Amino acid sequence: MSIIPDFDYLFKILLIGDVKVGKTTFLARYLQNVLTEPAGPTLGVEYQTKSIILKDGTVVKVQIWDTSGSERYKSITTAHYRKSAAALLFFDLTDKNTFQNTLNWYREIKNYAEEDTAIMLVGNKYDMVQGNTYARAVSTDEASKFADKHNLMYAETSAKTGYNVKEAFESLIEAVYQEQKKLQKGAQENNVLRLKSDKKTTLRESQSKDNSCCG
Repeated sequence: MSIIPDFDYLFKILLIGDVKVGKTTFLARYLQNVLTEPAGPTLGVEYQTKSIILKDGTVVKVQIWDTSGSERYKSITTAHYRKSAAALLFFDLTDKNTFQNTLNWYREIKNYAEEDTAIMLVGNKYDMVQGNTYARAVSTDEASKFADKHNLMYAETSAKTGYNVKEAFESLIEAVYQEQKKLQKGAQENNVLRLKSDKKTTLRESQSKDNSCCG
């Protein structure tokens, strides 16, 4: 007996970035809408799931992989990049080094993930820079230019307050879904064109046989 899935799409999503940029806190805020300070850095990879109902009623189940930003676990984390639909690439808005390191993380995603993996650059800890220009180490303009250069989406969030967390995550999922729809539509149109072409070929072959036997 076949089991009918309770979702229309299944997407694997990666959380990537340096240690202490707030990936695990972001995930807890998104999944449970709570502020959870991790006891320590993520060891290797941690994995959770959630079902999301999109604007058109489509149900997407997301597998969210929270990866360690530690160099010692890199061989473990990069092994989980394969078959990912999207990645959120984090940096800390108050820490310039974490932003500078996003280029290395971006290259890593390109090396180990699928070629069409969608990427959103996330400047986290917005609560620390809101109304405090001295605390901000990376301007919105600077981050946006980096995102534009590498064809990334960009969002600023606060895992502490919940600011823009749900909106950022689900806008990425919506973008991946829309791209999947385009690909499926293109494949269906190609199949229709191929079917029509096959029918024409079969008809010509049939007519040719009729002519050869009756000429």
